[in-house]
Amino acid sequence: MRRFQQYLLRSWIVFFLVVIGIDLLAKSRDYNLSIDFFTFTLVVALSTIFVIDPVRRRHMSFTFHFGFVLFTFLTYGLLSAICVGQLTMLIYQLRTFHTAIGRRRMLHNYPFNVTLELLLILPAGLAYNALGGTHGKDFLLIENVGPLLVMVLILWIVLLFQYKLSNFLLGENIPNSVMLPLLRFEAVVIAAELLFGIFSTLMVQNNGNSGLVMTAFALFIIKRSLGSSVHASDRIEHWEQIERLKEAAWKDGDAQFIIERYLRQLNHFVRPDIAWIKFDFGEGESIYYSLKDGRKLKADHVHGIIIEDIIDEKEEVLLYGMQQEWDIRLYDCVPEETQSILFIQPEATEKINCSLFLASEASGEFTKDFGYELYRALRVLSWAVERAQERERLLTDSRTDAMTKLPNYRALQEWGDRRIRQRDLYPFSALMIDLDHFKQINDTYGHEVGDIVLFEVAKLLMQATRITDLVARYGGEEFVVLLPNTDLESAQIVAERIRETLHANPIQVEGDSLRITASIGVDTLNELGDLASLIRNADRAMYIGAKFQGRDRVASYQEWKERVI
Repeated sequence: MRRFQQYLLRSWIVFFLVVIGIDLLAKSRDYNLSIDFFTFTLVVALSTIFVIDPVRRRHMSFTFHFGFVLFTFLTYGLLSAICVGQLTMLIYQLRTFHTAIGRRRMLHNYPFNVTLELLLILPAGLAYNALGGTHGKDFLLIENVGPLLVMVLILWIVLLFQYKLSNFLLGENIPNSVMLPLLRFEAVVIAAELLFGIFSTLMVQNNGNSGLVMTAFALFIIKRSLGSSVHASDRIEHWEQIERLKEAAWKDGDAQFIIERYLRQLNHFVRPDIAWIKFDFGEGESIYYSLKDGRKLKADHVHGIIIEDIIDEKEEVLLYGMQQEWDIRLYDCVPEETQSILFIQPEATEKINCSLFLASEASGEFTKDFGYELYRALRVLSWAVERAQERERLLTDSRTDAMTKLPNYRALQEWGDRRIRQRDLYPFSALMIDLDHFKQINDTYGHEVGDIVLFEVAKLLMQATRITDLVARYGGEEFVVLLPNTDLESAQIVAERIRETLHANPIQVEGDSLRITASIGVDTLNELGDLASLIRNADRAMYIGAKFQGRDRVASYQEWKERVI
């Protein structure tokens, strides 16, 4: 039996035991409904208005409907109050029954909410009656101060106990740092409900049901004010953090740097137990990053990846406040201790989809508003990464030879100038390669075949060199190879390997096999020098020592130095 199934069974067993106990109590005390049908309907209708739009703190809803339960108790007695509370609670649970999450929430939460409602009114009501508290037209505030104070004390004890009860029946995990602010807010709510219950009872004595409507309107104003205050404080709390996220996305840098900087900033104020962000670059290329350390994840090591199949394509944010709300498919791919899950639907630009998954062992760790704020921040990240990739593509194009896909002369200069100044890369060698009789190929087969030859030669050069070397197209049929940490002897070996590779790999074009040869010049710097001189010397060696000596050979500048000069 899964963990959530154990809690489900436990909560319904407790629910039925409480209901049976209430039934036995009502029969033993000969309780009966003293409220008339019209007033009962009015009270339920007014409390329904409150429960359909609750004030949200984390995953908890504060409906203020308990004020109507207290009014009914003080005016019509305990059994009538229980009936009003239970019917209102049923309406509250049914309001989201049309959604899959709402149905799962009702199945798991309804027994707990009913039990808590009964534990709030029943002990407090019995104590009030036992101390001689009066009801209806006999209710006077001064005469009932003692019973009311005891009632308030019992309500507070039950409220303090409710988090233990939710952990026992639902498996909720609410950290103490979060519980204390919730308790403070609950104190404000219960005080407003208690005052409403007392003053609405006194108003009804003098003004009938119109007095109830007037006090209900006052309570509604208080509820809306508190709701607006809570919403504003939550928005202010996250606003600065979200703005920093957007700022991190828009700063200059390549795509990888932007992603890493964004993850670091996000990790400052989101501390989930599981978190990943996914980038889908199209054509089947998807990358997952861990939010905690920024490392890339393999798809089969990503917790909760099934959620991509669960979320409706029209949804932007999917939120689970507690484990009982989950889709059944999640239980097999997320650790059992997890409670809250927030998933933000991929936000697409023309080329990039970006999505975010957060999961926490604390119940109600994330809110819908926070999810939508992150959704907008992710949209900024998608735009920024796409912009950076486009900038990188343009930069790459400006440094890449379109025909051979090798670095061009500009890239050769930048790469070489940076590395030739690094002492740890010496000795530093260069090869100048010129294809022999290339003009004849163009004249005989045309420039299109000549382009194919250059492209194939470029691939052969890449195969014959190391990943730490640079192979660049210098111009026309000339290529340059820069060889860091390579002495003259080793450079000559590389040059011979290139020459032999060209020999061994004739290029097939239009049914003909073209045997390509090359003249190669070599020069080496054993101490700090400049790139221009190094390439110029290799070029001289190529002409004097190779081209002028019959082509298809390797020559070093040191060997032909005197003739070159």
